[in-house]
Formats: sequence, C-alpha cells, structure tokens
Amino acid sequence: MANKRRVPKFRRATPEVRREALIDATLRCLKRYGHAGVSVRRISAAAGVSIGLINHHFPSKSGLVAVAYETLALSLQDSIRAQAENRAASPRARLSGFFRASFAPEILDPELFNVWLVFWSMVAHSPEIRAVHDRTYGKYRSILESLLGKLAISGEAPKFKLRPAAIALSALLDGLWVELSLSPTTFKAREAIALCEDWVNGLCNGAFPRLLARRAQPVGRGLN
Repeated sequence: MANKRRVPKFRRATPEVRREALIDATLRCLKRYGHAGVSVRRISAAAGVSIGLINHHFPSKSGLVAVAYETLALSLQDSIRAQAENRAASPRARLSGFFRASFAPEILDPELFNVWLVFWSMVAHSPEIRAVHDRTYGKYRSILESLLGKLAISGEAPKFKLRPAAIALSALLDGLWVELSLSPTTFKAREAIALCEDWVNGLCNGAFPRLLARRAQPVGRGLN
C-alpha cells in the first residue's frame, strides 16, 4: 500500500508576527512612496492582508504609523549606541564611535530620510506621533547624556551641565544629518564627523561658558 503524502498543517500567524509584518510593510511603503505611502490600502497590499486586519491590530492609521515610527527610531538608536559601547575604549573614543555610526551610509539613506519627513509632518497634528517623538527623543538624549557623563567623570572635560550639553550636541548631530540628507554634495559625512569632534574638543577645553557647571560659593559669601 502506497504511503500517503503528508500535507503540512496550516499554521496561523501569531498576532505578534502579524503586527511586525504590518509595521514592516508600513516602513517599506513610506520608504518607497514617501507621504503618499501613508495609505491603509497600500500598506495592507504590501503586507498581503486585508484592511480589516489592520483595524484589528491598530486603533487607527495614525496609531500604526506611530508604532512604525517608534520601532524605527529605537532600532536606529540601538544600532548607533552599539557602536559606542566598546568598554575597552575611553569615553572620548566612545563618542567618536557614536559620531561615525551617526553618519554611516545606512543612516544617510535618502529613502530613510523620506520616512522621517512623513513622521515629522505628522507630529503637529497627531497626539500619537507627538508622544512617540517625545519618548524617542528623550531616549536619544539620555544616550548622549550617558556618553557625556562618562566623559565628565573621566576628567577629560571640566565639569559641565549634562542636560543642556546633550541637547546642544543632539541639535548639532540632527542638523548636520538633515543637511547631508537634503544636500549630499554640499559636504561629506567625514566633515560632519569632524565638526562633532571639534564640538566635543571645545567642550573639553571649556569653550562653552554657559555649559560649565558653576562652582558652589563658600558658605557666608554673597549674603551681605
């Protein structure tokens, strides 16, 4: 008697797998189509699912885009931070690794920049996107605060105010990244890295008086 051919059983994808597929499809649509990619119909087609399934897993289109935003932002942050976590390196060298990772070719991908433009355009009128922006920016700033804090502890820089220093460095990094993405022929990634290195060198040399931590006054002074 011939053996019957065994047919593999159909396995339904788990809710988590479906969510990840929808998030991935959203990011692919945004990369390919820009702002026009924010379409539930287009996202569902890219993911190979019905529009109803999107509504089942996410409360709204804005909710799906918000999750995609947070997923991408945290993924990029983890990738950049990983290149600065060489425990054998000095705090100053870790910052250099962070700068190089921040201007790596995959970060300067024009399609990736298109995705960020969509996210930023939605911040003003979407509370969900605004909340994600605030959370992810806070986490990004905390990474810089950690790196700068280790630099301060090492004694390579004078005592400085950690939070405003991280805000200033973040603004420099973001500004250079935006300009490189908009006008890649104006300057090179290595020049952007050099400018960030110069900023940290200036911090180490006390070049930013407003960032320097004030020394506590001796008791009894300034009370007359």
